Amino acid sequence: MGNERLSSEADKIDTGLLPDFCDVRVIFMLVLIVQMLALVMAMAIPSTAEVFWDYLAFISMMMQWIALLNAAVLCLSRRFLNQLSVALTMLYSFLIMMSVTLVFALVLIRLNQWMKLDAETSPLGEYFLVRILVMGAAIYAVVLRYFYIQQQWKLNLRAQSKAEIQALKARIRPHFLFNSMNTIASLISFMPDKAEKAIEDLADLFRASLQEKNVHTLEHELDITRSYLDIEKLRLGDRLEIDWNIDNSLFDEEIPALSLQPLAENAIYHGIEPIPDGGKIRISAQRDGDHLRLEVGNPSSESGSKHSSGNKMAQDNIKQRLRLAYGSDARFFINATKQDYTVTLEIPVT
Repeated sequence: MGNERLSSEADKIDTGLLPDFCDVRVIFMLVLIVQMLALVMAMAIPSTAEVFWDYLAFISMMMQWIALLNAAVLCLSRRFLNQLSVALTMLYSFLIMMSVTLVFALVLIRLNQWMKLDAETSPLGEYFLVRILVMGAAIYAVVLRYFYIQQQWKLNLRAQSKAEIQALKARIRPHFLFNSMNTIASLISFMPDKAEKAIEDLADLFRASLQEKNVHTLEHELDITRSYLDIEKLRLGDRLEIDWNIDNSLFDEEIPALSLQPLAENAIYHGIEPIPDGGKIRISAQRDGDHLRLEVGNPSSESGSKHSSGNKMAQDNIKQRLRLAYGSDARFFINATKQDYTVTLEIPVT
């Protein structure tokens, strides 16, 4: 995974009209869909059981070849097409697919003539060229319409994602800000050094929330989280213990911004504060194969579980941003027991 891939998870959503026909997964799905369509078309033709398999074989062969040839041409021209307006992209894509279909049909007709098959033995039948072009035009129009609808959905999703990222950055719990200012005020007279450090940590948090970058290095994200926890440590005192388990070799890996600090904030709010004696927060960053595995754990509490709906905002936001940035390569899961609550993020790394 290159750093360019992580430039901005909201902007990373592929909003081009055409899917990436160079992707093996897209080709695999294309082959499956085309084969299902060929099966439906073969079943729609009245025939005996013996002839049905001949129809299916011929239709499958023809449609798969056309689909794969179209995919190859669109793969090569995708970068150019996605630079055009939506209308021109749809028009050029339609013309490309129709041209591929026409050329393939003419080759089949020429092959049929070379083999000197008559109308009865030829699988092409009468008016083959007209029929295949009409069917192709209808199918391509439907497919392009589907691509257009999907593109609009992606654009809406990107706008929503950007709004949610900004909301998460702007979201500093009022009670945290209020408590932090009270803590700083109480320290000024007899512990001015700690008060100054707390002000610097609070400034770091606000600075992080105002940054436009949507990715940080792991080291920077850990610094933000430490700044937050240092302030909470001043307020909670011995009630808060923090266990860090960090692989320093991962410091330069890039992760979505504010993917760790909100989880630490949730651990304080839902796990430590409700318990009179407090507890320990565990923060881990380790390599697991080709993934960076981040874990934030805290003790469970009954009163904390009553506010679990507040937990979901940051978690759902992080989960969605991981999905947008990495697709199925990233994982987000929660392990909740009566004694412990652990959130795990697995992010692909190089």
